[in-house]
Amino acid sequence: MDGMDLMMTSGTVACPVCLAGASTLYAVIADYSYYTCEACGSIHVAPDVLAAMDAGAASIGEYGHEYWESEARSALSRARGLSLCRAGEAILYCRRPVERFLDVGTGPGFLLHELQRLLDPDAEVFHGVEKFPPSFAVEAPNFHIGDVGDAPGSFDAGVCIEVVEHLTPKMLDRLAAGLARVSQPGALWLFNTGMPDYVRNQDPGYLDPQRRGHVISYSLKGIAARFERHGFRVEGMPGRNFGFVVERLPAESIGFDERIYQPLPENRALLERNGLLYQAAFESARSYYYQGGYEERTRWALSLDAELAERRACAS
Repeated sequence: MDGMDLMMTSGTVACPVCLAGASTLYAVIADYSYYTCEACGSIHVAPDVLAAMDAGAASIGEYGHEYWESEARSALSRARGLSLCRAGEAILYCRRPVERFLDVGTGPGFLLHELQRLLDPDAEVFHGVEKFPPSFAVEAPNFHIGDVGDAPGSFDAGVCIEVVEHLTPKMLDRLAAGLARVSQPGALWLFNTGMPDYVRNQDPGYLDPQRRGHVISYSLKGIAARFERHGFRVEGMPGRNFGFVVERLPAESIGFDERIYQPLPENRALLERNGLLYQAAFESARSYYYQGGYEERTRWALSLDAELAERRACAS
């Protein structure tokens, strides 16, 4: 077992995410013990490994050269497809006019480049920030190097795609504090990351401490424990176990159906600068929304079946 992981592979540890629950062993992955919290549901690598990362004494979770060697192609693919949809959805959902948009953890800047190319050739709207850009990062206007809290000005919306699974709870807390500093009231941030239900049921290989540096799968309760203290409201997205949104308070309380079908006119106009991107973002948001409703009805029907079966068994 790796020297950084000195935790016992049995028993319980205090949850480093919500700080309120006890975590039990989930799995040993590449010689690292992962635990799951009984209170918040997050899945995390052993607390001493997280402490070593915070102290700069552990190499896992980092965006190093080897990480980008393996991730560059998929990052480019996402920037031309999935990530574009997520950015479009964030604009669609936001309940304030999006005049400045930030890609948090922009990496090589591929998504920033695509957003400027498709929607913002004068580079008036879209920005990106990355603390450790790779050597092949794009040369694009508004590419800022540093922490999110150091990004110039304030922002109305943004995305953070495939980032937080690399961050310890303390790092995530600093990210939340930084976002609070640069957020306008009501600013909306969409996060794309594999959450515990996704890891358990769809992609068990998502937790990968060495090659991909994925050290935590944050639950919605775990995210709330870190973001609410900084003045954000946290909300899951219907039909998705791989993402959530946070809004800087004060913010309008509104359902996703209205966000999708009645976006602010200014935000719809921004997306319709490229009609295909608007349509892709709209259809993506709508399909997940209805999938979420279908899943909720299915769970209700299954629970009703189980209850009826139990009553029949008791009556026989």
